[in-house]
Amino acid sequence: MKKTVFILLFAVVLFLALAACSAQTKPTAEIVILHTNDIHGRVASNDYDIIGIDRIAAIHKNTPNGVLVDAGDALHGLPVATLSRGEDIAALMKAAGYAAMAIGNHEFNYGTARLKELRDIAGFPFLTSNVTADGEKFLDDTTIINIDGVKVGIFGIVTEATAGLAMPGLVSGLVFNDPIQTAREKTDYLQGQGVHLIVALCHLGSEPYSGTLSTQLAAAVPEIDIIIDGHSHTELSDGLVANGVLIAQTGGHGQNLGKIVISIENGEVVTKTASLITFEDVQDVAPDEEVAQMLIDISNTISAILEEPIGESLVSMSSDRSPGVRTQEMPIGNLVADAYRAAADADIAIANGGDIRADVITGIITKGDIISILPFGNTLMVKNITPAVLFEVLENGVSGIVAVDEHTIDYELSPQGRFPQISGFNFVYDPTAPIGERIISVALDNGTLLSAGDNTTVLTLAGSNYVMTGGDYYSMLETLPVHRELSSADEALSEYIRKNSPINTSVTGRITLLAQLIDNIAA
Repeated sequence: MKKTVFILLFAVVLFLALAACSAQTKPTAEIVILHTNDIHGRVASNDYDIIGIDRIAAIHKNTPNGVLVDAGDALHGLPVATLSRGEDIAALMKAAGYAAMAIGNHEFNYGTARLKELRDIAGFPFLTSNVTADGEKFLDDTTIINIDGVKVGIFGIVTEATAGLAMPGLVSGLVFNDPIQTAREKTDYLQGQGVHLIVALCHLGSEPYSGTLSTQLAAAVPEIDIIIDGHSHTELSDGLVANGVLIAQTGGHGQNLGKIVISIENGEVVTKTASLITFEDVQDVAPDEEVAQMLIDISNTISAILEEPIGESLVSMSSDRSPGVRTQEMPIGNLVADAYRAAADADIAIANGGDIRADVITGIITKGDIISILPFGNTLMVKNITPAVLFEVLENGVSGIVAVDEHTIDYELSPQGRFPQISGFNFVYDPTAPIGERIISVALDNGTLLSAGDNTTVLTLAGSNYVMTGGDYYSMLETLPVHRELSSADEALSEYIRKNSPINTSVTGRITLLAQLIDNIAA
């Protein structure tokens, strides 16, 4: 009798255990993923477009079954980021409750050792599945988060183009592996871990860039449920569905907060929808008090440095990407390139458009403005080059330009950080010609025409150490000896503005399309 009772009790316990196990493995719930990308240090709210990390924290803390993640390029950008070499941003993200972050190409700007320190300060996984060092993973590759019984498996991917976009010395020893192959491996791994939802936290971009696109990743690995993307600063209001994979991206600079709602029934994804919480949507949201106080404390610490007046501008100058510094000659590009040439006492200078990150506003220019314009802490280098090398430099600079016709640039497809802003010379190019054959003519400011076949004439070229060491695919400069190295690029800009204030820089015809030149001659 006792034996029979024991067997019955054991059967009941076993049944309950199996039922509990089944309930755990086949949950039914609605979860919310909140996400940001490409903040570039813009954590403080303002009165016109930036939500602010204090409001993001409040929204997250009041979202049931919510998790907050970032798709990269958060730790570097405005002075609030660069003056502490990312520490203040990492601490703010920790306080806001971020659970994971994909590493963007700009996260490498402080070097690999500092990136690991920032990971420890943040206290949550920095995910880089496709980056290895000496054959081993560089940082965390995956993380699994349990939300109301739903196991969310997340892996991180950064564009393999980082090898060319980052300053070479800062990524030395790292291998940026194929995103698609890595995604397949990590998806298989997470499926083996019994996750219910697979999220690829990516810094790839969904618009034509060098490297794999998130749409290509979705096409190749449809087992991914959601791709949360960054890098291209694309605003996907309702997400983008590619091959059944939902791709989400907020735009950038903290102007929107992404929101993905996923319904899970019996362990299966039933629905997944993406939307954006806009700046206008959050005006009645009270900021999180802890994070708001942290922002105040940080601001008080750096305000004295940032408020130092440097000079004055009589005009406003835009740093827009396209049409802008990544597609054409711009006043702010001329200003920066002129500052480089003057500081280095060089014959010519180049400033890649991707280095220029903020506008010049009419009126007083402060130290904070300067650091916002050139936030990367690059030094200024001078190298001796020949006209033949200069032609190679310029061919690389305009290689990303896509033409509608000989007169018109496709401004959606063309912007790349490599586009050159220049000083001391001018050039004419044909955007309809094959890549590598676009530069028509190059002339110094004194009128001297340069030849693509001239390997003997020596010119001194000034530029940031990023470009001079091969960043943005300027590989033709990488191995050339350094003639001299000066102080930081932002200090060069500060000194130039001090000496030439008030400044009134404009477009002066330094970069011309061939068709425009022909039209001007005909007129």
